[in-house]
Amino acid sequence: MSRESWSREIARIIYGLENSVRGNVLDIDEEGFLVIRIKDNVLRVKDLMEKNKLDVAYIRILPLIERAMETVYEAFKTVIELTGYKGTLNPVYPMKVNPIPLIVECIFKYGEKYKWGFNTGSLSELLLLLNLAEKYTPRTLIYDGVLTEKVIEALLKLHRLGWRIIIDIESEHDIEAIEKYPELEIGIRVKPIIKPQGKWSTATGLSGKFGLTINTLIKLREDFKWITERATLLHMHPGSQISRFSDVKKYLREVKEVFSELLELGFENISMVDPGGGVAYPYIDLRDGDEESPDYSIVDYAKTLVSEFLGLSKHPDIVFEGGRYIVSSHRLVVASVIDVRPYSAIHNKENLNVLQEYVEKIKSISDAKELISRIRGILGSIKSKSSEETSVRQRELYEDLVAFIENDIAQKISALLVEGKIDVREVLEDQLLLKILTSPSRRYILNMSIFADIPDAVLVDQYFQVIPVQGLNKPPDVLASLADLTCDSMGEISHYISPGNLLNTNSIILTNVDLRLLAIPGVKLKLRGVPLPLPLKGETHYIVVLDTGAYQDTLAMRHNLIYGAPEVIIDTSGDSVSIKIIRNGESRT
Repeated sequence: MSRESWSREIARIIYGLENSVRGNVLDIDEEGFLVIRIKDNVLRVKDLMEKNKLDVAYIRILPLIERAMETVYEAFKTVIELTGYKGTLNPVYPMKVNPIPLIVECIFKYGEKYKWGFNTGSLSELLLLLNLAEKYTPRTLIYDGVLTEKVIEALLKLHRLGWRIIIDIESEHDIEAIEKYPELEIGIRVKPIIKPQGKWSTATGLSGKFGLTINTLIKLREDFKWITERATLLHMHPGSQISRFSDVKKYLREVKEVFSELLELGFENISMVDPGGGVAYPYIDLRDGDEESPDYSIVDYAKTLVSEFLGLSKHPDIVFEGGRYIVSSHRLVVASVIDVRPYSAIHNKENLNVLQEYVEKIKSISDAKELISRIRGILGSIKSKSSEETSVRQRELYEDLVAFIENDIAQKISALLVEGKIDVREVLEDQLLLKILTSPSRRYILNMSIFADIPDAVLVDQYFQVIPVQGLNKPPDVLASLADLTCDSMGEISHYISPGNLLNTNSIILTNVDLRLLAIPGVKLKLRGVPLPLPLKGETHYIVVLDTGAYQDTLAMRHNLIYGAPEVIIDTSGDSVSIKIIRNGESRT
């Protein structure tokens, strides 16, 4: 098996730039720099950082929000027109996904032509909408939070401004709170029974936090007969980021069945269905149904949703509430590399010359494993001694031997793979060798905080795509773990998905310096480090974390008092591009 030569096309695939939501907005230029393409403008990320003397920043590409909104709207519009569906699309943005004023105003502005509404659940969100409402045309608002007098007062203000207000009811308290306000419509929120797989599966089912059971709803209908007249919406929610299309289909079928049942129960005025969020964002666009890679597109979702209701005599209006899909792509976290360190042990080769002849004798997987086993036996004997019994020389030998396995033997196995003397399938089937060949050799220290800048990487082990801003015209040098500035071991990114199954090649790809496995044809490979170039001496080197626009702004923690990165706001006005720098953060170094 030969070693594949590098190209920009391979780089785009390896680094996840082939993405249906971002399109070609993020790209690589001929000199290997990561660039942002907006209309006819090409902006190098490295230049944006260096010209503005930024060590860390959030780059917000606001037109990506507009692009996602247009993609959703056009998908539903096309499906509705082709099928003859009689209902309309009513998109709303769930503010919990990212409620910072800049993003909310983007939804107002870009959503003007679509009448893109909002879904809220708190008084603070309502007050933000009120601050912006008079600048834009009235929208639809679905409120599904706890009702208080101040919340109802804010809702009534929006109603007087011409907004359509629908309040979800989930308890007797909610019903009693809005009984005397007939101008406010009611949404019936029902708990789904189906539990899609994923991190948020606990959000559904009878024990889920949100919604009514059918039995509770029937009782409430008997006690408050007027709700059947005022109810205009069915609202359900399956949890976030449903990656498997089979789960999506089952859930949407349940929504259709509940809608039909409510009509039979006397809720004849329900004319709108909100299936909630759940539309998965492709953090890496492999379409294989894993948590970070949904196996369906927004067109698939629209077709399925419309087709479920198409056979009914009553076609309800459809609410789209996929906030993660709309805003994830717009924010990049860019951080400079402060230091590059060995990931594990290093060795003095002069001390281990005696072992080099054993490396040369490795001709097969079994030879490699036998040598590793012998060395690990020595390591075990050193490790079994108490700290008092272990001399400095023995510690040095221990580090030398660990490094010998991780470097010399690993590189020998890689060489045999390239020469075709070892079958790559043997490595894939051997967990020990696969771990060695996919583990990092370096640790990059970045001027950022995982907790402050991408907290979901810690909270729910969310996968975020990582890419260097330079050197993309050459193969990566090493696999590296990315460590932040915090004094917490969880502040590190050390996993990476290599989409070899998308490569049109028959050759393996290795990193240039540490000779780690980077990509295998036909195989989705989970690496234990990020493929990166080594910084040149005197060069300011930057790393980018993509698709951090959903939830991260509001979940950010002030861990180690590191927070508040400067922001680079990129927007358009006609054919021109505007760049605004907001320095609202504190120094990280």
